[in-house]
Amino acid sequence: MAKEQAKKLHIGQGILKPGTRPVKVFVDKNGEYWLCDADVDPESADFRKEGCSAHGEIQMAEGG
Repeated sequence: MAKEQAKKLHIGQGILKPGTRPVKVFVDKNGEYWLCDADVDPESADFRKEGCSAHGEIQMAEGG
């Protein structure tokens, strides 16, 4: 189990929150970041069709 915990995906310097749904982040040819399920083909021509969410369209709450 310790070996599984050692392998974590960490993007940037933000907070790492392991989830139960494995996701990957891809960048399309226009530079848009896409949040996708881990099994999505990284060479996809249409991430939206694959069920991914465009990072630019996700509403983020600002906190302070």
